[in-house]
Amino acid sequence: MAVLVTVVQLYKEYENTKKEFYDEIQTLPATFGKGISDSVWTYNQELLQSILQGMYNLPIVVGVKVKSLDHKIDLQVGAVFNKQHQVEYYDSKGLPTEQTLTGLGSNALFEHEFPIYYQGPAFDQNIPLGTVTLYSNDQLVFERLKYGFILILVNSIIKTFMLWIIIYFFINKYLGKPLKEFTIKIHQQDTQSPKPIDLDINWTEENELLVLKDSYNQMIERVNKKQHELLELNQELDEKVKVRTRDLELAKEKAELLAYSDPLTQLCNRRAFFDSGKQLLDQAEKQENSLSLIMIDIDNFKKLNDTYSHALGDKALTTFADTLKNNLRSADLIGRLGGEEFAVVLPNIREDEAINIAQTLRRKISQIELTHEESPVHFTASMGVTEKTAESSTIDSLLAQADKALYFSKHQGRNRVTAYSTITTWPT
Repeated sequence: MAVLVTVVQLYKEYENTKKEFYDEIQTLPATFGKGISDSVWTYNQELLQSILQGMYNLPIVVGVKVKSLDHKIDLQVGAVFNKQHQVEYYDSKGLPTEQTLTGLGSNALFEHEFPIYYQGPAFDQNIPLGTVTLYSNDQLVFERLKYGFILILVNSIIKTFMLWIIIYFFINKYLGKPLKEFTIKIHQQDTQSPKPIDLDINWTEENELLVLKDSYNQMIERVNKKQHELLELNQELDEKVKVRTRDLELAKEKAELLAYSDPLTQLCNRRAFFDSGKQLLDQAEKQENSLSLIMIDIDNFKKLNDTYSHALGDKALTTFADTLKNNLRSADLIGRLGGEEFAVVLPNIREDEAINIAQTLRRKISQIELTHEESPVHFTASMGVTEKTAESSTIDSLLAQADKALYFSKHQGRNRVTAYSTITTWPT
C-alpha cells in the first residue's frame, strides 16, 4: 500500500507539472507566431532559422518544426518527430545531426501544433501558410519536479522501512525458520537426479509447509518421469531449430533487400538513395571531383493513372525505370523518391554533360509506347539539373536546387530540361 500510494503521488505530481508545460507552450504562438508567418510568407529562411533558434533556447522547448503548405521552407530545429513518429535531431540550420539529448525521458516527446496564417492589408482573409509544432519532453518535466519527487520518495521510504521491520519480526518467527530448513534440504538435492525429501520435524498434517513439502515431492516424481522424454524431444527440437535458423537467415536477407529497394521499380528507395548519395558526395568532395544530380518527374502522371488505370500507371513506372537503367552508367545512382518522382546522381559529371544526358533520357522517355485497349499511350518527363558547388555540398541542398529547376521545367510547359544555373527569374 505504501508503494502504491507513493506511485499515485508521483504520477499526480508528474501529470500536474506536465500540464503546466502544456499551458506554457500554448502561450508561445502569441509571441512567435507573427514572426514565423512573415518569414514563411517571404521565404526568408535566415529569419526563420533565427526565430526557431530563439524558441529552441527556451527552457521548456526541445524542438521546433515548421511545415509549410508548399514544403519549400520546411525547417526543424532540435528534437522532433518524423513521419514514423520516431525522434530525430537537427542542428540550428535544420540539418540532421547526432542525438543531443540524453537521460531519462529525453526521447519521450510531447507536442503542441498550431497553424500559421499570413495577415496582410491586400487580403480580406487570413491565408494559411502551414503549421508549427513545438516539442518538449519528459526530461524537462522531471527536472522541474525532481525535488518534489525526492521529498515524496524519502517520506515513503521511511514509512516503508518501519513497516518492514514490524513485518520481518513476525515472518521470521512463524515462517522464516521452518522455511530455512526446507530450503537447506532443497539446496542439498542433486540437480541432475532430484529425489523426494522428508522434513524431520514434528508438525501436524494441517501445517501449510507440510502441504508444500508433499507438493514438492510430487513435482520431483513427475520431473523424473518426464526427463527421459525431454531428452528425446531436445534432439528433435535441435533439428527443427537448425531448419528454422536457416529460414530466418533467408528471411532476414529478403527483409534487408526490401528495406533498401523499391518493390515496384527495383531501384533504390528514398532511404537507400540518401545513404548512397551521401557516400558519393563525400567521395567527390574528398577527391575534388565534379558531381551532378538530375531530378525527374513524370508529366501528368495522376491523369495517366486516372485515365488508363493504376495497372498501366505501374507499367509506366517500371518501363520508365528500365529506360533510366538502360541509358545510364553502372556507377550512376538511380532512386525513386516517391510516386512519380525520381533522382539520379552522376559522379564525375559536370553540369553541361548532365544536361546532355538528361536530354537523351527525356527523348528516350518520350519514345516509350504503352498499349491500352489496343491504343498507344505515350508520356513525357520534366527534369531539373544541378551540379555540386561550395554552396550546395549536401544531398538535401542538391535536391532542393534540382527541384527548383524541375519546377521551372514544369512551369515552362513540361517535357523540358532546365539547369539550375541558367535560371535567372523564378516563375510565379
